[in-house]
Amino acid sequence: MFKNRITVFLAVAAMAGGLVVVGSTDPAEAALPPGVFFEDTGNVQNWNNYPQKPQKKGVLRNVGNPVYKGNSAIEAQQTYINEGGGYHSETVQHGSQVVGQDRYYGQAIYIAPNWQFHDQNVTFQQWSPENPSGPWELMFIQNDELRYGGSGGFRGTISKITNLRGTWIRIVTRLKFHETDGAIEIWVNGAKKVSRTGIPVLPKTSKSIRWSSGIYCTGWRDGLPSGQRVLSVFHDHARIASSYNLAEPANW
Repeated sequence: MFKNRITVFLAVAAMAGGLVVVGSTDPAEAALPPGVFFEDTGNVQNWNNYPQKPQKKGVLRNVGNPVYKGNSAIEAQQTYINEGGGYHSETVQHGSQVVGQDRYYGQAIYIAPNWQFHDQNVTFQQWSPENPSGPWELMFIQNDELRYGGSGGFRGTISKITNLRGTWIRIVTRLKFHETDGAIEIWVNGAKKVSRTGIPVLPKTSKSIRWSSGIYCTGWRDGLPSGQRVLSVFHDHARIASSYNLAEPANW
């Protein structure tokens, strides 16, 4: 109540001075556009697993360079420390979708110009069932390709990224959960690369999923790095929305 009175007071004062204040100036209170269920413009605090706890020497931080749009992006980094096990640095949005819903997940990612392509899976986003939880569908860089796969039963090559190091790569993924009329579709930089529709698409162990974004150096779990021992994937303009146009980072 006290905060509301302050807001009204400031609005009246501004109008008296010839200014018009529309809505709250608090970003946490800003309303999302219709059809948008979650968005992040490069701030680890916007994800509902904040404060995050990266494994080992992992890092999750806001950075001012590189950025896709605006003033910040998220750097997800992992450093090999001469031991096996998990190397995860992830932001997570719990409860991102339930069975029966049709959702589009958009974000822009960036890898450095000197990234060494290698034959180990470096995952940068995944969708996982909740309660009980576990990996389901992963999206990753391997060699000079974007690929997807996992226990969800869908796998393949999405596109080449041979000449996309040092650039922001826009990716939109559609997941429609349905027993017979489901869909998984993927766009890269505005071009549809994968389209599988009218098929069963369900998270097998749960009615809901979480969306995770970051870096997962899965090849380090049981082996030595094939590429660099310090890897970063940068993330910006992440959204969960009801349509491709709303999720596409180029559109907002």
